[in-house]
This record gives sequence, C-alpha cells and structure tokens, in this order.
Amino acid sequence: MATVFVGNLSPEATDSDLRGLFEVYGRITSVRIAHDRRGRAREFAHVELDPKAAAAAVEALRGVQLKGRTLDVTLDESRGGGSKGRRKSGFRRRR
Repeated sequence: MATVFVGNLSPEATDSDLRGLFEVYGRITSVRIAHDRRGRAREFAHVELDPKAAAAAVEALRGVQLKGRTLDVTLDESRGGGSKGRRKSGFRRRR
C-alpha cells in the first residue's frame, strides 16, 4: 500500500469527500483526517491505496479544489515501513 498526503484540506471536508475523489483511481484501504485534541478537523489527511492508484491520484488531483481549498496532494514517503500497528497522534482511522 501507498500513502497519499492531502494538504490544505478544508475543515469541512469529510472522509466521504476524500473517498469520492480517490476511489476513481483504485480501492482505498483507509482515509485518516487529522484531528486536534478537541476533535476538530485539521488541514491535512492521509489516504492509503494501491501504489499505482496512488501515483495516478497524485498526478490527477494535485491542485484540485475541494470545499473552497486547493488541495496539495503528494506521495507520503515518510509513512513507509516500521509504523505498522502504530497510530500517529492526531489521526482517527476509518475504514
């Protein structure tokens, strides 16, 4: 699996909004929108999907508008190996 970083995310964006954008490119394993300690959405998320689908999504979705914000979409190289089973603080995982 590959992880795509989605930056400049509107606080109003939902898991469903991101799934709608990314599912066109392949099967999504997970969508994680960062939340602060009070449960409010922060301005970024991670979407996990097949590596080929991730590459296609990054190419197609970089600069796309969602809920009034221009998305910053990149492959997240920092989330590779070694973190399996460990949650990063600030993320709520939904499948």
